[in-house]
Amino acid sequence: MLIPRYWSRAESTATTPSGKFVRFHVWRGSRSSEAEAQTLAREAVGRVAERIRAGAGFPERYAYGDRPLREEVVGEFPAAATADAPEAALTRNAYGAVVLNAARVFFIDVDVERDDNPRAGSPESRGSSMASGDPIAAARELVDALPLPGGVKSILGGLFGSRPAQPAAPPPPPPAPADPASAAMDRLRRWVASHSEWRVRVYRTHSGLRYLVTHALFSPTDPQAQEAMAALGADPQYITLCQVQKSFRARLTPKPWRIGMENPPVTFPYESAADEAAMREWESRYEAASRGRATCRFVEEMGGGTEHPQVTALRTLHDDRTRATSGLPLA
Repeated sequence: MLIPRYWSRAESTATTPSGKFVRFHVWRGSRSSEAEAQTLAREAVGRVAERIRAGAGFPERYAYGDRPLREEVVGEFPAAATADAPEAALTRNAYGAVVLNAARVFFIDVDVERDDNPRAGSPESRGSSMASGDPIAAARELVDALPLPGGVKSILGGLFGSRPAQPAAPPPPPPAPADPASAAMDRLRRWVASHSEWRVRVYRTHSGLRYLVTHALFSPTDPQAQEAMAALGADPQYITLCQVQKSFRARLTPKPWRIGMENPPVTFPYESAADEAAMREWESRYEAASRGRATCRFVEEMGGGTEHPQVTALRTLHDDRTRATSGLPLA
């Protein structure tokens, strides 16, 4: 699992062939030492300077999944004594949520389409005749609302022509929209039916589904894992990031904007003690705001396989930290 413990920044300047002066910096990480991170950063900044001087242009900001993410490690779970990386790590991502990174426990997140528009024909979408732009109908409504005897209302109403016939009954409401996760669940059921050894726990997230494969351990670079993620609708960028970091990811805590929080005031790595203190103060408020929300909700478990004993500890951690069985609102 490639989750750097140490990060270093290097900065430099260069001049383009046209004479434009450019100041820039890069970050690089290492699992073994701060010194190695510094060496990697200096080498990278030198390569960037050469590109600029040659007129190749400053490289575009790398995309999600292009290289290990710059995240603070907040906890690690050791692997076997012979391994050079942990079995799992908890990191804090760019917007402050805690993420479980697992070397061999297979998580798949699947986004689904969400329809947040009001249904056509709902009371909110219909409105009255006054709002419809029909002046004759609006005048009739005004007469009906006046405190006048019925005969007088009939005479005044006649001035605006006959009232259109009213339908015997309002049209039936439109059918409830289908669950947007249904198609994804159907794909999963077909996959599990054709892979009898599999066992999968299914969770509902705020915007989709999360699957935890429990019957075996996988590597993110295994062809079988790649095939399963693609077949089950995982985000291609997530698949790439799993390969680059050599780990599967699952967010354990809410996105801050879903619990009324702003994003963190600083980014990692912290460049001063004041920056770190500001982050710790934000974390304290974030954790308090998170207590009434769940990150996912356990739905069901499917498949004929049995849970691998090395999955149990991380499955328990995941369910506890996400509050998957709490019944709390999702965030």
